Amino acid sequence: MPGLERALAAWQVRPAGSRPLLLLDFDGTLVDFEVDPAAVRLSPARQLLLQSIASRSDLSAGIVSGRRISDLRARGCGGSNLFYAGLHGLEIEGPGLRFAHHAASAAAPTLGVLVIEVKNATKELPGVVLEDKGLSIVLHVRGASKADRLHALTRFRALAEPYISDGILRVLPGDEMTELLPNIDWTKGDAVRALIRHVESMYKQTAWPVYIGDDETDEDAFEEIGDSGLTIGVSNRAAGASFHIASPDSVETFLRAVLATD
Repeated sequence: MPGLERALAAWQVRPAGSRPLLLLDFDGTLVDFEVDPAAVRLSPARQLLLQSIASRSDLSAGIVSGRRISDLRARGCGGSNLFYAGLHGLEIEGPGLRFAHHAASAAAPTLGVLVIEVKNATKELPGVVLEDKGLSIVLHVRGASKADRLHALTRFRALAEPYISDGILRVLPGDEMTELLPNIDWTKGDAVRALIRHVESMYKQTAWPVYIGDDETDEDAFEEIGDSGLTIGVSNRAAGASFHIASPDSVETFLRAVLATD
């Protein structure tokens, strides 16, 4: 049975009396990748689909992403019923919930210096894009040649290494990108745990978490859920998921099937 059909079958036999908590990564999961992350936007059809799911009274839904929450909203992930976990969970918002990790801002001055240094080191490399999120920076190399990709990543790591060694920053690899974050013991898995607890407290029901993600940055979320819910990897990059589907188009098919079920 193909992965999509198996995932839908698992959705159909979810535990009776539980409240589904449907959580999705954004890039590579709800939308296809672009060379420039600023070019990405959720299509109107998927915006409506996400809003329709989030408005259901029998489940909760949210986005768990490396992007800032403000950026997710600007790209079409709107809806007052949605939960948002941005910066890999360092900031979380949603109905009855507002959280920002108290230690996240400590690395901001270091990251501000690094942004300038990395821009200067990579500005002549076509297809290399530096994304400044304020509390993290990401080097995207999807559009670069093999030689320029290697050069950019080598320079990026060399400039960051003193701060990594000092414990100020940590590296988070992803698909054709590398991110520098504050070195805080907090991941998407912690964000998922916080959202599960909040939903259970809010609705006085056991949550049944469903997490859909596409790469290494989602592995902590898959591990947190384990066998207690449903984990779906979009492509085989997400090795820790129980089921694997092909693409954001397959995610849309899954969501439409969810919307169609009681």
